[in-house]
This record gives sequence, structure tokens and C-alpha cells, in this order.
Amino acid sequence: MLSDNENTYLAKWLNNDLNSQELEELKKLPEYDDYKKIVNGLEHFNAPTFDLQQSLESTSKRLDQPKKVKVIKMKPILYAISAAASIVLIIGLFFNKVTYTTNSGQQLAIVLPDGGSVNLNAASSLSHQRFFWSKNREVKLEGEAFFKVTTGTNFTVTAQLGTIEVLGTQFNVKGRTNQFQVGCYEGKVRVSSTENQQKILQKGDAVSLKDKKLIQEKIKETSPLWMTGESLFNSTPLGEVLDEMERQYGISFRRSQIDQDKLFTGGFNYSDLNIALESVLVPMDIEYIINGPVISLSPR
Repeated sequence: MLSDNENTYLAKWLNNDLNSQELEELKKLPEYDDYKKIVNGLEHFNAPTFDLQQSLESTSKRLDQPKKVKVIKMKPILYAISAAASIVLIIGLFFNKVTYTTNSGQQLAIVLPDGGSVNLNAASSLSHQRFFWSKNREVKLEGEAFFKVTTGTNFTVTAQLGTIEVLGTQFNVKGRTNQFQVGCYEGKVRVSSTENQQKILQKGDAVSLKDKKLIQEKIKETSPLWMTGESLFNSTPLGEVLDEMERQYGISFRRSQIDQDKLFTGGFNYSDLNIALESVLVPMDIEYIINGPVISLSPR
């Protein structure tokens, strides 16, 4: 299986975006000759021509002739099947997707084929087409990520509850099951919800989806706090705070005895679980018992 770096080189190679040093690195791959043959073969592949009038005349003549027993030769059929299978294989190779996934407590830095970058937060996934990136700069995000997008054709991020369109900028997207938040740190983005609402964000602007409405907000930080190992919340339901703690620490809360709709204002740091538990649970009057990765919660 190709490494992420090799995937990037292949994509840039197809777009003629490789510099000389990157091309030399690509040529060192044992699969390079095979990929070159496939690309050369695609350049000479043409669909067969089809003459409708000639086909109708030929079919009419055959219907007027007596039926004959026909011997079917298998080799041409086998060749046709083999050719069709090769075409399917080539299509699968050039139109499949690259997917990046992070586990709980893990972050990942990704370099896109055009040199743009993505920082993927914990328990998130991002996917895009493996090749022909310059023709389709679109990614699908489940979770949270910070993007630095290079200039070029439109760049689109699709999340479960909305989409973001940009030309060249830095922005953060949180698109989890029940959450959709976008913050713009440079440039300009257009945010669209699945409810057909739109907002234009510039540097320092943010937007959150609440009760199916896009609510515009402001941000003061120069980059998302999660990239420096911290989460802050302002009047956020406790259940969402606990969800984020589970993602960052790889733990699981037993929380059926507590009120998860209570609003929490504050934050926690990713470096120490015990301090994080104290920071969140003590102000909310919640007692906890730690049993390995499972933490049981109850009212104080």
C-alpha cells in the first residue's frame, strides 16, 4: 500500500505539478513503471465508433436471411472481457478516494495534492479523490479540521450539516453529528447549511448552527485552540463537553444519572486527564469514579 506521501506525489504527477526533486522521488518507487504504462494506455484509449444507419441496414438484412447455426469462438470474448476488466481496474485506480482517520486522543497533519494543508482533530476523518485534484478540489469531513487552502479553483468542504466554499484562506470546521461550526482565520468563506441558509465569513468571523439557524459570532484567536491542546466552552450543554473529553482522552463516561443539558462555561487542557476532570466536573457538582478507561458520573 502506498504511503500518504507517495499518494500525494502520484496525484501531483498526474496534474503535472511535480518539481524535479519530487519527480525523482516518484521514479524510485517500484510501482512507477506500472503507473506509467497505465497512464500511457489511457492516452491511447478511444471508445469504438458506432454508425446507427449502417447497423440498422445490417440488422434488417440478417432478419431476412435463413437462420444458421453459429459457432461462437471464445477467444475474442475472453479478450473483450479482459479489456473491459482492465478498463474497470483503471477507472477504479484513478477515481478512488484517499481517506485519513484519527482515533481518540490523536491529531494528524495532512498535505493535500496542491500543497494545501489540513490539521485533523481527534476522532475525525477526511477524504478526497486520489487523482485529478486540480479539477475537483473537494473534501468530505466528519469531525473537526483546520484548513490552509492554496489559491486556485474553488475549494469545497462537505460536512454532514453544511458546506464551506473558499478560494484561498485559513478556516476551521467542526462538523460532527449534531454540531456544525465554522471559523474564518484568513480570507473569506461562504458557509451553507442543509437548511439552505448562507453566511459570508471574513477574518475573525465564525458561525454556529443552532436550532437549524446559522448564528454569526466572533473569534479573537489566531488559530483554533484545539491545535494547542485546549478546549473552551461558553454556555455549552454538558453532554457536548463530555463528548469532547471522550474524543481527546479515549475514555468513556457513564452518565445516565446526571443532567447533561446543564450549561457549562469553562475549559480543559489535553495534557492531564485528572486536571481536566476536576476542571469540568467539580464546578458542575458531579462526583466521578475512575475504573480504567470508564468513568462513572453521579450528582454530588
